[in-house]
Amino acid sequence: MNLFLIATINLFAISIPYHILAYYPFRDRVRFNIWKISAVVLILQIINSFYYGYSIVNGGSGIKVEYLFAVIYMTIYFYCVKDDKCKVLFLYFFATDYVLILRGLSAFLEACLFYSDNMVFYSLRSTLIHTIIFVISMPFMLRFFSHAKTQVLSIDAPLFWRTAWLLPAFNTAIIMLFTGKLDLEQVYTFHFLFARALLLLCVFVIYFILLQSFDSIKRQAVLAEQSAIQEHLLNLQKKQQQQMLKHIEQTKTARHDLKQHLNVIRAYTESNDIKALQCYLNSYEHTLYCDNYKTYCKNFAVNAVLNYYGEEALRYHIDYDVICNLDETLPVNEAELCALIGNLIENAVECCKNITDKKCFIKIRSVCEKNYIAFTVDNTCEKAPVLQNGRFLSTKHEGYGTGTYSITVSAQRNGGTAEFHYTDGVFFASVLLYG
Repeated sequence: MNLFLIATINLFAISIPYHILAYYPFRDRVRFNIWKISAVVLILQIINSFYYGYSIVNGGSGIKVEYLFAVIYMTIYFYCVKDDKCKVLFLYFFATDYVLILRGLSAFLEACLFYSDNMVFYSLRSTLIHTIIFVISMPFMLRFFSHAKTQVLSIDAPLFWRTAWLLPAFNTAIIMLFTGKLDLEQVYTFHFLFARALLLLCVFVIYFILLQSFDSIKRQAVLAEQSAIQEHLLNLQKKQQQQMLKHIEQTKTARHDLKQHLNVIRAYTESNDIKALQCYLNSYEHTLYCDNYKTYCKNFAVNAVLNYYGEEALRYHIDYDVICNLDETLPVNEAELCALIGNLIENAVECCKNITDKKCFIKIRSVCEKNYIAFTVDNTCEKAPVLQNGRFLSTKHEGYGTGTYSITVSAQRNGGTAEFHYTDGVFFASVLLYG
């Protein structure tokens, strides 16, 4: 078999498995059909392998060809995978480090077992050794990479990921600079093996450190959310207090004016002018303050939240329909439930208030049992919200929305679930919380 064909087969055989490793964990997070992406990558790999073989035949090492196509593969991967770009880069360099480790280890083993002065590392024997090592390590690496993907994607910390991807990137760059060329003189040394083993160690150390960081970030996120809940409730309490003060002032004014109104009514009565009295009473009725405060449920805090958003709905002429069967004592944390309900109704009001061409509604229902609470909020929605990677995009700014995500996290923390869907101009939100 001629040199061109041997070199071409070698690169193709050792490269395809790595594409599988890179894309397989993200098979449900790609912009296009996974089979179409596979076809494009396969065609590019064939072209890459032919150029590599051509370079070897013409006395080159093929390394420049590999570097060039590595950039092309990374660009395609970067574009096809739908997620935060810094997270994608972080995971891509992890996969790249695995490639470098295995290629270096297989070259070192071949040099130790089959040493000869004219040996090369793109023979069929090289392909076989590399394939054996890959098959042995692949189950572990797939599990490791899938777990890493789950951990990485679960952390919503953009500022952290803007720099975190540089860790595996610098590892890759250093190893490529100092041990990138696979020639016999360099490979057949413990210095080369040590460098690649150190790369493997760095991969796991970085991953371990980041796991610790993930736990810290999650704890900070929980504390931040709890702080946001308390701040949200404090704002609601302030607004409720303002409304109560307003009611008190209006009550004082009404009591002060009542004596004057009684004098007028007495005068009309004494003069037996019933028609004038009726006109006066009708006029007086229109000046009376309309008290919109209602008792939706027995729990004071939840009732206050429902009343606050009830007035917001009234301001925007939204039909506000509430049936809330919550007791005074709840099986779940009261503050967290109020924040969750507030988020749900606030989202509904925001969705409805800008719709002017039709009558909007917000329909709220709840059930409270001994160990759980079920809550639903349905509202008019002009257009379907955009769902990306399991999260809704914000309608107020670029990126993900925080309302539904916060609701989901809160429900999961209480052992429950939160579900959202859109059908025929209506957005449905359902939350189940366990005590």
